[in-house]
Amino acid sequence: MMKFEELKQLEEQSIERGIPILGAKKGKWLYDKVQELRPQLILELGTANGYSGSILGSTGAGLLTIELDSHIAQEAMQNFSSHHVKAQVLIGDAATEVDKLSRNLKNHGTFDLIFIDFAKKKYLSVLENSISLLKVGGYIIADNINFIGCADYRQRVQEHSQLQTEFVLFGVDGFGVSQKIRSR
Repeated sequence: MMKFEELKQLEEQSIERGIPILGAKKGKWLYDKVQELRPQLILELGTANGYSGSILGSTGAGLLTIELDSHIAQEAMQNFSSHHVKAQVLIGDAATEVDKLSRNLKNHGTFDLIFIDFAKKKYLSVLENSISLLKVGGYIIADNINFIGCADYRQRVQEHSQLQTEFVLFGVDGFGVSQKIRSR
């Protein structure tokens, strides 16, 4: 099992290179949440260089992650390997890939945790498919929930009959944390 402190070097390198990552405060919160929930199968939308995916897979869960940029996805695979994360990376647009997953998986409710951190204006477009891919009792955690592009998503998760949502804030930014409480 990976310890959060093992990511310090990757965090520093990412910041130096301008790669958008969660950072230490949100990263530690997510790490603690994963330790608490112990998900078995996780879907991540937006891989980047694998910083958040390494956190998500820190307990040995299987990670399926989607990244648009094939170059940075290769870097993520190296980081997953060095942190002993069992990950599969799909290259493509997260909204398109999640739509394919939801149509192709006969057993809906496959994932215990879905982490959303890609194009902010597309969060709402993946919500219904993400809910269908999530087990009852599972969580959708969306990063950057206070960004302007996430306003429709924020409103929808608060009103959604299948979700119970809270917002965890870190200054002006934060997570939307939605638990699936019923199947329909």
